[in-house]
Amino acid sequence: MKIKLLFVLTALHFLSACEEKPFYVANIGNAGSLDGPYSMGSVSVSDVLGGGGGFGYGAVNGYPGKSADIGRMGVPKHIEGYWAKKYSTGGFQFYYRISADIDSELAEKKFALSEAIMSLLKAKPAPCKSW
Repeated sequence: MKIKLLFVLTALHFLSACEEKPFYVANIGNAGSLDGPYSMGSVSVSDVLGGGGGFGYGAVNGYPGKSADIGRMGVPKHIEGYWAKKYSTGGFQFYYRISADIDSELAEKKFALSEAIMSLLKAKPAPCKSW
């Protein structure tokens, strides 16, 4: 009986010490356009850790565009917002709105794959060809 109790207490001790480290995927956000100015209203992303970030940096044109510190953001789970494409002469050409849940498990796998690819590319630089 004492051995079973010792086993249970040991198992609980090991399980209580296990805590998953938060997986942060971003700490800066970019907003930009390749086809002219947009007016960014309220566009925000929330993550699985309870945080999030916004992309409302004002009217932007050209990539990489405006950037802002968004703190630390984990794997995204929801995106919400609206924005509009401007005419070059003034006024708005198109209006956009999004409100959607994001598959967090798939997003985390994609971020992990991207990090793995980047670490491989950093480890093996491309050979330089001399012309």
